[in-house]
Amino acid sequence: MSMYQREQKLNQLYWAVRFGLAFIWIWTAIVSWFIYPQAESLMWLRKVGVTYQPVMWLMGACLFDLAMGIASAFFASKRIWQAQLLMVIFYSLVIALELPEFLFHPFGPITKNIAVVGCLFYLLIMEKR
Repeated sequence: MSMYQREQKLNQLYWAVRFGLAFIWIWTAIVSWFIYPQAESLMWLRKVGVTYQPVMWLMGACLFDLAMGIASAFFASKRIWQAQLLMVIFYSLVIALELPEFLFHPFGPITKNIAVVGCLFYLLIMEKR
């Protein structure tokens, strides 16, 4: 494989990972606010200690997720990937500590974040700005 072909494949991977993460953030925002039962999400927020206006916190989290998805698609930068990395790690730690049943969930909602962190490190390394 030539250097040009390798660079071309890395560039294709960059865009695939970038838009894949954009989709995850946007889909999470939509599902969390419009599809998934809010009563259950609010119960989880209360379990992790969010007792003051949990509906507003849920809305804020959904708006943050939507903003991260839009930023991933249209405004990529090292700061965006760093912010996402911190949020994914923060979300994962809070859920692992306060809702440990998700660590052993068969669909791996927390353990899959290991792959997301890997993708974010890749984007951080590849980002030119």
